[in-house]
Amino acid sequence: MAEHLSEEEQLESFKRWWKENGLSTVIVLVLAVGGYFGWDLWKDHRQARAEAASVVYQQMMEAATVKPGEALEVSRHELASALAEQLKKDYASTQYARYAALLLARLAVENNDLEAAAQQLQWAQDGADEGLSLIIKLRLARLEAARGHLDEAIAMLEGIDARSMASAYAEAIGDFQLMKGDKTAAYQAYREALQTLVLNDNQTRTIIELKLNHVAPATEAADAAPQQTGGDS
Repeated sequence: MAEHLSEEEQLESFKRWWKENGLSTVIVLVLAVGGYFGWDLWKDHRQARAEAASVVYQQMMEAATVKPGEALEVSRHELASALAEQLKKDYASTQYARYAALLLARLAVENNDLEAAAQQLQWAQDGADEGLSLIIKLRLARLEAARGHLDEAIAMLEGIDARSMASAYAEAIGDFQLMKGDKTAAYQAYREALQTLVLNDNQTRTIIELKLNHVAPATEAADAAPQQTGGDS
């Protein structure tokens, strides 16, 4: 009998607890379970969008790729542009969209439309990761130089921690200084480009050395020239 009363007391106690806390407990459980599955659905959605963007990006690159020395056919130019615009419109939050803007900038440069190219690069700059942002800044600076704004182009690259792109930044500054006619400043910039160059990049090293020799002071150029050895006179 005492055991039976104990069970009834437990039941009454549970009923009182449920009346006081039951609804809030259900709400917490619903929110917790819903949040878990909602997060899973969101991750799946993002993954699906990334995969779809990747497919469009691959199609765009295939349309825009040509052999060295060949020009892009009109039909492929139009297809690559259309796919790039699709990436920017439908997948604007992805890095694929930023690469699409870079391609559109390249195509605009090929059409000698530097203003349109600058607009595409500026769009790509917004939301770009650090590495891509450094590439975009370099291309924007080269665009400014091509438009005749050499001082602005130099200012865009000076004082920036370009990390692995430090050599490319210094080389570009050297190019801009040379375009201004300042061989001394160009020489210093090319020297810095050599000093910060990745050691195994021999092709770029050769190009920078050629530029450096072109602007080197006469005495240093003479010292760097191979010594001539002659026979008996």
